[in-house]
Formats: sequence, C-alpha cells, structure tokens
Amino acid sequence: MHKIVFQNPDGRPKPAIAETYTSIISANISEIKCKTHGKSVVFKLVFNAPNIYLVEITACCDEFKAIINDKVAQMLS
Repeated sequence: MHKIVFQNPDGRPKPAIAETYTSIISANISEIKCKTHGKSVVFKLVFNAPNIYLVEITACCDEFKAIINDKVAQMLS
C-alpha cells in the first residue's frame, strides 16, 4: 500500500489533499484496463491519523494490481 504523508498539526482529514491526489492518480490510471479481463482498477484514499493517506487499490487480478501499484509508485516518488 502506498502512503501520502503530509504536515497535519490538527490530525484531521484534509479533503483538498485527498481530492488533489485522487485526481492525479485517476488521470494517470483511468485508461488502463486489465489485458486478461478488460476491467479497470478501483482505488480510494483512506485517511490514517494523524498525517497519512493510504492508497487502497482493488483490481480484478494480482497481475493487474501489481501493474497499477508500479504506476502509482512512479507517480508518488
């Protein structure tokens, strides 16, 4: 699972940060479909107090999930 760590003195979720990263990730992976099953990936950002958003990826198969994990890792590095 990928982590987005940010400054967060009050420890509350930051919807603007989640929206920004969701938009960036979605723009980069929304067109990618599984070559075996023809399905798209689903992901969401989950807030983990006090200062982390976790990127949870759900895919139709482990091979496709690994491809998407690599893409997301490249985006976040």
